[in-house]
Amino acid sequence: MKRLLQNQFCLFVLALAVNLVFQQGLFAQGVTTSSLSGTVTDASGEPLIGANVVAIHLPSGTTYGTSTDIDGTFNIANMRVGGPYKITSSYTGYGDNVVEGIVLRLGEAQRRNIVLEEQAIELMGIQVVATRGATGANAGSSTQITSEDLDVLPTLDRDLNDFTRLTPQASTSVSGISFAGVNNRYNAIYIDGAVNNDVFGLSSSGTNGGQTGISPISVDVIDQIQVVLSPYDVTLGGFAGGGINAVTKSGTNTFSGTAYYFIKNQDLAGKT
Repeated sequence: MKRLLQNQFCLFVLALAVNLVFQQGLFAQGVTTSSLSGTVTDASGEPLIGANVVAIHLPSGTTYGTSTDIDGTFNIANMRVGGPYKITSSYTGYGDNVVEGIVLRLGEAQRRNIVLEEQAIELMGIQVVATRGATGANAGSSTQITSEDLDVLPTLDRDLNDFTRLTPQASTSVSGISFAGVNNRYNAIYIDGAVNNDVFGLSSSGTNGGQTGISPISVDVIDQIQVVLSPYDVTLGGFAGGGINAVTKSGTNTFSGTAYYFIKNQDLAGKT
C-alpha cells in the first residue's frame, strides 16, 4: 500500500511539472497577424445589419470575409500583415464600397468606418477617409518597422539590431542591444511567433548564433518587425527589456529573390 501511494505521488508531481511547462509555453508567444474592424452604416448613420465585408490580400490572393452584427460592426482577426489589401463592402439595395491600398502593420488593430449609399443614387465615386490611430494607442509603447523600411534602411552587419535600434529607448553596444536600460539577455525574440532566444545564455548578444557574430535569421526573409516595451496585449510576455516580433515573408504569385555580396580590396583602404 505504501509503494502504491509513492507511485501515485510521483505521477502527480510529473503531471504538475508538464502542466507548468505547457502553461509557460502558452504565455511566451509572439504576435504574427493583424486585424481589421469598424462599422458599416448608411448615409444617415443607421447601422446596416448583415452587410458583407470582404478583404483580399492582393499579392497572394488570400481572402477574408465577415458580416456586420446588429450594431453594424464587423471584425476580421488573424489577417496577414502587409498588403496592399482591397476591401469591398456590399449590402442589398446599396452600392458597393471598394477601398484599395490598405496596408496592415504587425500587431495593429486597424479600424475603418464605411458608409454605403443607396443604389438609386448615381455616384461618380465613393471615397472613405480614415485616420489611423497612433501605434501607442493600439499596442502600448512600441516601434513598427515595415517591409518598406527594411528595403531602404542601411545595414552594416545584416543583423536585426541594425533595424531595432530605431526604437528611441534602444541602446547599442558591442555585446548587443538593450531597451530601457535592461540587459539584452532579458529581451525576447519571436520569429513567426516562436521564441528564438539564446536559452543557455552563452552569447553576450542574447541571440542564437551571437558567439559567431551572425544574426539568428537572415534579414532577407523578414517582412516586418515590431519592438514592444510595455504592451497592452496580455498575450505578450516573457521579457523585461524589449520584445522583438518578426514575421517572415510569405509567398506570392510572382517569382522573386534577393542576393548580396561583400567586397574588400586595396582601393577601399585609405593611404597612409
